[in-house]
Amino acid sequence: MEKENILELRNVTKTFGDFVAVDSVDFALQTGEIHAILGENGAGKSTLMNLIYGLYQPSAGRIYVTDREGWRRRLRAKSPRDAIVSGIGMVHQHFMLVENLTVAENMTLSLGQVRRGTAENPSENSAYKKALGKFRFKKEDAIHITEELSEQFGLAVDPSALVRTLSVGLKQRVEILKALAVDARILILDEPTAVLSPQEVEGFFTILRKLQADGRAIIFISHKMKEVLSISDRITVLRRGKKVYLGPTGELTARELAREMIGEEVNEVERSGNAPLESEVSDNVLQLSNLTVRGSRDEIAVSDVSMATHRGEIVGIAGVDGNGQRELAEAIMGLRHSESGTISILDTDPKGTKAVRQRGVGYIPEDRQTTGVIASFSVTENLLLNVTHLENIAHWNVLNQKRKRNTAEQLIADYDIRPPIGGIPAAALSGGNQQKIVLAREISLQPDLLIAVNPTRGLDVNAARYVHENLLVQRERKKSVLLISTELDEVLLLSDRLFVMSRGKLIEATAQRDNIEALGLLMTGETDKDLGDNLAT
Repeated sequence: MEKENILELRNVTKTFGDFVAVDSVDFALQTGEIHAILGENGAGKSTLMNLIYGLYQPSAGRIYVTDREGWRRRLRAKSPRDAIVSGIGMVHQHFMLVENLTVAENMTLSLGQVRRGTAENPSENSAYKKALGKFRFKKEDAIHITEELSEQFGLAVDPSALVRTLSVGLKQRVEILKALAVDARILILDEPTAVLSPQEVEGFFTILRKLQADGRAIIFISHKMKEVLSISDRITVLRRGKKVYLGPTGELTARELAREMIGEEVNEVERSGNAPLESEVSDNVLQLSNLTVRGSRDEIAVSDVSMATHRGEIVGIAGVDGNGQRELAEAIMGLRHSESGTISILDTDPKGTKAVRQRGVGYIPEDRQTTGVIASFSVTENLLLNVTHLENIAHWNVLNQKRKRNTAEQLIADYDIRPPIGGIPAAALSGGNQQKIVLAREISLQPDLLIAVNPTRGLDVNAARYVHENLLVQRERKKSVLLISTELDEVLLLSDRLFVMSRGKLIEATAQRDNIEALGLLMTGETDKDLGDNLAT
């Protein structure tokens, strides 16, 4: 028997001036299904979800939702509060968290949306019922509700931690808990597995299947084809704002889905040849010796790490987010003080970010919104936010406007930044296109050392391929690349040597690169004995 539709979009269009972000899209979500949406960066996925969630209103078309009693009504969500009251929760690609508040306080703000709404007949979700029954939360109530939900859904997070001190992965957990706390019957997940290990992904999928069995409907947005094929029931593909495919999962292969997304065949890059063995190389680009770094809460985030990178190789560091990767990258870049140990770049010991940059170091940070781009600046301004770029377009300390414009236009074209308009603010671009700005700015300068932290997070298959090609070009040009990524497949594809970072420790894992189970166990902090026991059973 065919399931009923819990959400319907009919001929929905959204324009921003002359730009059509969503073009006459029809979409239906069935009760108890996991429906994946695929598309390139800028294809309209996030805009479509923001229309459902009330962050935008349609320029044309209608949205319908079925309530708990089975009545179908038009959804006129003028704000996320309206969507939440209608049973819709969303985990955004760009987190909607208040950085200066704790986890529990952010949860309280989310539950407050329910209390002020007109939700009827709540389910037995205890956090939801408490939210409706309280005029004002006490701090202890908020902490208790957060702990209860964390345990219920297997998403551990410290309720008292300030959000600004959390890694990207832990922030994502908070967003997921917020959506679950309001008892959403329709759950929109925008890149929810971007920072999870293989084992954590399986655990997360178990949670999604439980929610599905409970009759909840899930919209799953991801660029990871394997995960989409593993978890979804149906797939919709968007291309340049239009729906170009709808079908049951398994009807098309991953390669065929990628072709639908891009409109042409997409081939995966391959790492050719081998980098020279460490014992054969004396030209160190980066040398870390017994490095220890403290985190934002004064904990030891990086513990006694020693390693070296050389010209002509990509060194990969895999790991679950929040295990010291961010602190390691920031310490190398001079953004974070090291407790002990030394950092040498091209046989010098630069102090501070400016000195590190002057030694020819490029940096792709993990959080593009906080440290990658300035949202209110234009695309052109963000592309040139590097002292080397500015020197190249200046004459007698005065910016040459024609050269500035030409440089930006060339970078926009080379990196396929959409929309290709240099004068609009970076905030108007999708997350993937904001990431392309960072990549264009850093890679185009051909640095001797490129530190890339999750460089393809949120990028579609074609954009990710382009990034991978550029990293391999750096390798071929005898540059050094330190790739820090939560995407294990990415690290395995590109790296000549492989490390795993867990609980601040760096573990050599090149010998285990063909054993995904072993790598997953290392990433989740298994000891050598635990690892041996697990692999033996």
